[in-house]
Amino acid sequence: MLDEGFSASNAAFEVGYESVSQFTREYGRLFQTPPKRDALRLRSTPVTIEENAKAGINRRI
Repeated sequence: MLDEGFSASNAAFEVGYESVSQFTREYGRLFQTPPKRDALRLRSTPVTIEENAKAGINRRI
């Protein structure tokens, strides 16, 4: 979502979900936070490559 500038809605359809609410629920279960809150946190917090690796995030800097 961050690399492509997608919203949760765009990301949901891009990966094959037909329901944004289902994507949001499953994302929240997997990452323990809603996708929007997670994206806002990642955009506002500078992180190192090592921190991303520990969190399982494959984000290009």
